[in-house]
Amino acid sequence: MRQDIVSGVGNVYRAEVLFRLGIDPLTAGRDVDRKVWLKIWRDLVTLMRIGVDIGQIDTVRSKHLPERTGRAPRVDRHGGEVYVYRRESQPCLVCSTPILKREVAARNLFWCPTCQK
Repeated sequence: MRQDIVSGVGNVYRAEVLFRLGIDPLTAGRDVDRKVWLKIWRDLVTLMRIGVDIGQIDTVRSKHLPERTGRAPRVDRHGGEVYVYRRESQPCLVCSTPILKREVAARNLFWCPTCQK
């Protein structure tokens, strides 16, 4: 993640916003057009405000929450429900494809290869 372009977001929000917008995390920033950047920005602002309000990172849309889907809640030191962050090898909450993990520039990427193309 280039800090001169987007900084202070953190790995969790990065992974989650890219998932929510269906963006492959290996996409080069130069290949993301202005319209998509604005969507990324808006989603980050929304999710970070929610995080401040509830005191944890929670990125899963209501239709994918445990109480709606019947799955067990996530147990993690971050506390909130997430789509891909630290969920490698687990099924995607949307399509059931196993979540992938890869290290790039000393940071871990987490993504669904089906939902993020």
